[in-house]
Amino acid sequence: MLIAHISDLHLNSFYNDSTFKRANFLLKEIAESKVDHLIITGDLTDNASEKDLERFRRLLIKYNFMDGKRLSIIAGNHDIFGGVQKAEDIFNFPEKCNSTNYNERLDTFLSYFPEAFNNCYYISPKKFFPFLKKIDDTLIIGVNSIAGYSRITNPFGSNGVVDATQFGELYEILRNNNNDVSHKILITHHHFNKLKSAAKSTFGTIWSGIEKQTMKLRGKKRLFKLFNEVGVDIVLHGHVHESKEYYRKGIRFLNAGASIKNNKDYLHINYLSLGKSKMNIEIQRLSYPERLKHERGTNSKNEQLKLINAALIV
Repeated sequence: MLIAHISDLHLNSFYNDSTFKRANFLLKEIAESKVDHLIITGDLTDNASEKDLERFRRLLIKYNFMDGKRLSIIAGNHDIFGGVQKAEDIFNFPEKCNSTNYNERLDTFLSYFPEAFNNCYYISPKKFFPFLKKIDDTLIIGVNSIAGYSRITNPFGSNGVVDATQFGELYEILRNNNNDVSHKILITHHHFNKLKSAAKSTFGTIWSGIEKQTMKLRGKKRLFKLFNEVGVDIVLHGHVHESKEYYRKGIRFLNAGASIKNNKDYLHINYLSLGKSKMNIEIQRLSYPERLKHERGTNSKNEQLKLINAALIV
């Protein structure tokens, strides 16, 4: 089985409509690669826009991915809380997060991709996470790592947590589904690696320093223990904008962050080729078509400079 993994598209038709042209190019490449399954680990949108969710849904239908056997998808923090769009947003963004109805936004996100959840198994019938789906001899387990707003622990809505209820259900799902499977793949939005200064933010190194303190996943230790205990083969995620394979605590991780939105003129697609007893990973880097390079423009760069200057004041 061949799986494609992408993440953190940050689609934004209001500020940067060319993101959809790059997403179209990306999905076309994936479809032409004859993949069996597509996994998207959150931050589809940049600002939780329903218009952007609808447009991306149409792209998934166009390339024949809108099916539970062909698609697994989870939300990212930007799909719930949105993001910083202009320099002045840095100051009022915590209040925006505070006023966001978390459950309503999550339900709205899920409502655009119901087909992806049709063939899933749940412990709680009223909750979509964690979910489990079996495709051939592979288990895909989806976890919602987006934490709710907290003035102290999550002021920018970007920190993560797997709460006690979801953790207990995750344990039960993994413990009771160990038979007749060759691979167990867990998907979540938040990262497990330690951030380094080399991981550049969209808004520059200064804003990256601020983000570094507000992009944490709480409770990683118990998750590491669980993954080892039940034999999770790999964890796929995004959140940090770099495509990277790494290991922590004996667990294999694969990041697909910023598949189309990064500081270089290329696209990223992670491919997982699954055999009966092995898993091969290829991080493919594709150059932008020349027409898409030109459409990036200078306006976004000017906004980045404004955000950096504003961050200096914070």
